[in-house]
Amino acid sequence: MRKAIRIGRYGLLIAGAVAVLSGCSDKETGPDDTDTSAAAPIVATPLPAITSDPEAAKPLTSFEGKDANHDGAISQAEYAKAAQSIFQMMDADQNGTVTVQEMDAARTALGIGDAALSSEKLIQQADSDGDGKLTLGEWMANANAQFDKMDTNQDGSIDRQEWDAAHQPSTPSDNALNEAVPGATASTGSKPAKSK
Repeated sequence: MRKAIRIGRYGLLIAGAVAVLSGCSDKETGPDDTDTSAAAPIVATPLPAITSDPEAAKPLTSFEGKDANHDGAISQAEYAKAAQSIFQMMDADQNGTVTVQEMDAARTALGIGDAALSSEKLIQQADSDGDGKLTLGEWMANANAQFDKMDTNQDGSIDRQEWDAAHQPSTPSDNALNEAVPGATASTGSKPAKSK
């Protein structure tokens, strides 16, 4: 008798499930094909391209511009925020990568140029996957390495003395390298050694 009741219960559950499913007349196998772009939230407003507003980007390349809270030191967060903003401003087509052409345009607009270090060479120095363009991840990895290199006392911030010491070029091309690609080392034009 108990076995019959159990079979009866399972039968009722299965019959109920079939009844519910048979009531579904629409095919529910994937995302809806309706346009939802108007309903999608805006996560972040894109910054204007450096080429359209170079004056907006120039402060982000200076000590004063990166020291957002004006306490006389650049924290790692302030440095990262400035680096991310510069990347977004160089990425003129907002596709998540910076190409040689976009970096050329940004360097020209900012007045940072040096024939000895082309944008192609600068990108190669930070391009960890070798695809000829920079992603935000590659840019930020190099920005973080540059921050660590400049933070000589390892207190988690860059003071004016550390900034000035890091921005003393050994060769004329070092300023362009320091400003255009965070993470490139002065004089050698190479990426900093990766810690293991």
